[in-house]
Amino acid sequence: MVENNYQQAAGLIAAAEKISNLPVRVSWDDTLNVGAVLHLSEAQWSKQLRISVNPKRPDIPYLVGVQCALAIRFYEQQESKHLSSSQTSDDKTVKEFLALGVDANAAKTIMDGMGRQLRSAAPLIKLSAQIHRDYPALRDSQLTHFLFEKSEGERSLQIAAGIFPDWILHCHQAINGATALAADYLFERTDFFEPYKQCGFEELCTGLVGDVTSSKADATDSELVTAWLKRLKLQDRFEWITP
Repeated sequence: MVENNYQQAAGLIAAAEKISNLPVRVSWDDTLNVGAVLHLSEAQWSKQLRISVNPKRPDIPYLVGVQCALAIRFYEQQESKHLSSSQTSDDKTVKEFLALGVDANAAKTIMDGMGRQLRSAAPLIKLSAQIHRDYPALRDSQLTHFLFEKSEGERSLQIAAGIFPDWILHCHQAINGATALAADYLFERTDFFEPYKQCGFEELCTGLVGDVTSSKADATDSELVTAWLKRLKLQDRFEWITP
């Protein structure tokens, strides 16, 4: 059953249920640090696609829709690769953090967060364009989503140099900028990306978004992410692990 507060996502819910042969179940969790989480790892034994959503968010229809789109992409691609930082990279990064007065555990946590952002951002840009094109009922909620996330992304531009290794901060800001630029493209605006443009990210972010928009229709997540690793010069920091 599709509840009224996310009925605009009904089309994507139906598509996710069809490809997975599992029901979509939405649960509410106001402790989430993000808008929504798709629990794919439990789908096989729980016999459902469970999506946890923060009920306080103003963009619930889009959050549900994009998690369904992620599920569809997973079942279409069946990719088992995982993006990970190598031990050599971890050792190097820990030394960089220690030189800045940050302990090893905090360094590893930040490195893991960087990996998650790298793994998800390019595929999400591709999915957001597909949702905007194919599911017009979600466009208003999609715009609400980008507006809600706007200030959080821009805060990364205010982080002082020297708190993190330069490469981590630069890549974090560039990925946020690429997401903002993609939002401008979708909604024919200029305000999402303008702060990043003022900080000198236009060339890099245009390239990152171009890597996604120029990719073939059936490009896999790993292909999209690998293109970003090359553009961000992170090939020596991250690698693909096949279980």
